[in-house]
Amino acid sequence: MAAVAGVLAGAGGAGGAGVPSAGGASAEELLARALEVIDQQSARIDELTRQNAELRELADRQGDQLAEANATIAVLQRMLFGRSSEKSGPAPAGDGDPGPGDDGKPGSGKKKQVKRGPGARGGRRDYSGLPRFEVFWDFPGGGYCCRECGEPFTLLGDHWSGEQLDWQVIIRLVANCQRRYKRECRCPGPVTVMAPGPPKAVGKGLFTNGFIAMLLTERFAAGRSVNSLVTGLARQGAEISPATLAGTCAQAGRLLAPLSDAIAERNRDSWLLHADETTWRVFAPGDGEGPAKFWLWVFIGADTVCFVMDPSRSGKVLARHAGIGEETGQLLPDADGGPRRLVISSDF
Repeated sequence: MAAVAGVLAGAGGAGGAGVPSAGGASAEELLARALEVIDQQSARIDELTRQNAELRELADRQGDQLAEANATIAVLQRMLFGRSSEKSGPAPAGDGDPGPGDDGKPGSGKKKQVKRGPGARGGRRDYSGLPRFEVFWDFPGGGYCCRECGEPFTLLGDHWSGEQLDWQVIIRLVANCQRRYKRECRCPGPVTVMAPGPPKAVGKGLFTNGFIAMLLTERFAAGRSVNSLVTGLARQGAEISPATLAGTCAQAGRLLAPLSDAIAERNRDSWLLHADETTWRVFAPGDGEGPAKFWLWVFIGADTVCFVMDPSRSGKVLARHAGIGEETGQLLPDADGGPRRLVISSDF
């Protein structure tokens, strides 16, 4: 702009159009120079504007990448260290009724009055649904006597000193005894009868149905390994081999096959499936010759999750589970013969 002003100042001293100025340049030449300088400055401004826009776009992209990196770091920190109990405040105790001077409206800025005293401290949960067992504590021998004259004290009552949670694991041996009866009349039929025994999920198995249910819960719901279960049972006095527990799980698995088929059928009827697979080492392949690598497929539907073990990683496993024709690549009709719709979310 200073250059333009200088050119225009020089043009002001010119005698008129087409008349040379003191410097020897006409007004047209000075005006042309001024316009050229203006064009150069405009081009420079456009270039700086473009560079500014590129820098802003780069800053926005870097901000998005930084936010994504922070989110990933936060997830990894939660996976590695877990959630901090100090950052997540305790659940509010009491019934939450508004206190004096509180209008009870959201955003009023006034704290609600909470219950105080024993049993209402922050984070204390209610265990009234558990079985209650009362224990009475007394002096050795019962009662108390005066240390001076030996006169016994009169019982004044009991003092409730609080409640504690007790954790007991009892493994007991159940001896089943079936009653037998003998006929006294002369009517036709068997002379003796015996009451039916306990129901058994596994015919001549070592464990009760309750034991098998607890075994399946600990093994598959809690995710405990067989070695961990063997160690825990041995700590309670029950020495059980890992093969026995594994065989019991296999026998119970055959009993649950109809339920597994029903869950797989419902999972197959979902219109949206999230699918993925990962390697899975097994110790009993089809030929029985040592360990082998299988693939564990997971199919997540709206309300079901189905796991499929297969030695193949090809799409045939997905097609077979989702009901897709391997030759046509089209969805097979539903049970009523009607059309189906399916969306598969996977990494392909």
